[in-house]
Amino acid sequence: MRHAILGAGGVGLALGAALTRAGHPVTLVMRESSRAAYSGTITVHSRLKGGSAVPVPAVDRLDEDVDALWLTVKAPALESALRRIGPAVATASVIPLLNGIDHLDLLRARFGPRVLAGAIRIEAERGAPGEVTWNSLFGSVELAGANEALRADLYSAGIDCELAADPAKVLWHKLILLLPLALATTVAEGPLGVVRRDRELTSLMVGAAREVCAVAAAHGVPVDAAASVRALESLPGRTNSSLRRDVAAGVRPTELDTIAGPVLRHGTAPSVAELVRLARAAGA
Repeated sequence: MRHAILGAGGVGLALGAALTRAGHPVTLVMRESSRAAYSGTITVHSRLKGGSAVPVPAVDRLDEDVDALWLTVKAPALESALRRIGPAVATASVIPLLNGIDHLDLLRARFGPRVLAGAIRIEAERGAPGEVTWNSLFGSVELAGANEALRADLYSAGIDCELAADPAKVLWHKLILLLPLALATTVAEGPLGVVRRDRELTSLMVGAAREVCAVAAAHGVPVDAAASVRALESLPGRTNSSLRRDVAAGVRPTELDTIAGPVLRHGTAPSVAELVRLARAAGA
């Protein structure tokens, strides 16, 4: 399959490098400024997986069709980034790996049923243009509506892929883990281990996880709240979040509203609301 990746941050670079190493053609779609600084090679740094360097071509506008268009930009930049996708991209499966939930309606208005709900679990952080540090052994994608060819490409690239029937389930299951982690690490100004040293903040984080589960259930996505809390508690202390890194780097706008908005709009969530207040005070 021919793959294009809109967004050359940590997730986009890690995915592009993995697919290219497996022999699949990949094109990066980048901003002009990033493309000008990009050497044409994705360099992956990883103490756990080993480093690698793979040549991957880049364009600032995609004007030829592909089989799979991956969207890995930050949610606040999605609408402007889509201007880099030309009308020739007419048959591609469109797979957003964005945080939050609201992007699905926007994308379906443009691409129709070709949009697949997707979620990725990976710890990858971009450095200089074309450089990514892959901090985890794992990389896994959950997709709703994908075909076996797409799944096979991911597996060949060393990325686990789970297929699901319900798009809402895919997005809410990611948000259940992401929201408490992202907000708490942003407030703590450090990874999960720093959060755990603060009893009150840990209590807010666990409370937020339960509240997201309740809102998900109200939207027809039943979740085992106890299992979700256990999954959060089992994460290693070094676990960080892109929201916390963005705040530390001065990135604006952040994804705070993207992550917390779906919960605050649709349910009573006092722990989430308090974490949002504290995150804003920390600069988010």
